[in-house]
Amino acid sequence: MNQKKYIHRIFEFLDQYHCIDVRAREKQTSSPIPFASQIHLLNESELNQLKRRGFSNELGKSLMDKIEIHSNEILSTKPTLIFDDSPEIIAKAIWQHYRPKTDLYIYSGGLKSLLEEANQIFKKPYKLFTLYGETGVGKTDLLILLTNEGQQTLNLEEIANHNGSTFGNLQNNTQPSQETFTIRLAETLARFSVDKPVFVESEKVGLGKNMIPLLLSEALDTSKKIRISLSKEERIERLVKEYANINDLKLKEGIEKLKFRIGQHEANEILKLLEKKDYHKVARHLIEYFDRSESYQSIDGNEFELTTDNSSPRDCANQILENLT
Repeated sequence: MNQKKYIHRIFEFLDQYHCIDVRAREKQTSSPIPFASQIHLLNESELNQLKRRGFSNELGKSLMDKIEIHSNEILSTKPTLIFDDSPEIIAKAIWQHYRPKTDLYIYSGGLKSLLEEANQIFKKPYKLFTLYGETGVGKTDLLILLTNEGQQTLNLEEIANHNGSTFGNLQNNTQPSQETFTIRLAETLARFSVDKPVFVESEKVGLGKNMIPLLLSEALDTSKKIRISLSKEERIERLVKEYANINDLKLKEGIEKLKFRIGQHEANEILKLLEKKDYHKVARHLIEYFDRSESYQSIDGNEFELTTDNSSPRDCANQILENLT
């Protein structure tokens, strides 16, 4: 039995391990490791007490009893990899308890090292293709279609649980912590081949509370770019379909936040239209604002590998694949 204690890399080998998270319960709750099963053994207060007093007390005995009780969750037909915070007291106790008869390892450095490893994934030379286009052209739907066609896609909005705009969370979805968001991005990318295209939708730096990691953002800036176009009327229809009658209160809050950009008078007019549930006119006003705003004008400053119309998403996807893969 190999008794190597520590492992320093995991993203590219996830399928080979049964991963468990034994950090203090509060850490598991605030920043879960998405690919690791959580085993609740101690909370922060109990862990601090264990650090002070060691294992020669009731708390230490209780921990070892719990480790035995949870043996079915800890052990697996695959090698087990344990995630714990430095100084890895719980992980070391588990490792010591089950060795040498079991294939069990500790991930070195905990969450901090996992985030550092994620940055190494973001540095890999992926063939990134970024979908650009004005609000409402259907970039997200096109990305989903490419996913369904078996293409490698990095859906930032899905991973962040946020649509990436002022109105990006009408359903009040809970977003992951920044650490969990970063790990999910790296986990997704690590499964992709660097020899095949990876499609991603252009986003601002932030999606709600989640920020695109700097190294990934830099890679997207230098990616090959595809411009998606659609008529204004079709864009309005898409926005109405996506945002109407879901959460008018959130729509109102979003418009209120844009007052200093749109202008007080314009924003009040849009709010009146919203009260009347005239969603088509609301969408028209907002599209006109987004189209003239600086962040969207910057689209024109990019060089595109391809510009394609999205009136027929399937035809659009086919054109992308025929020309770029």
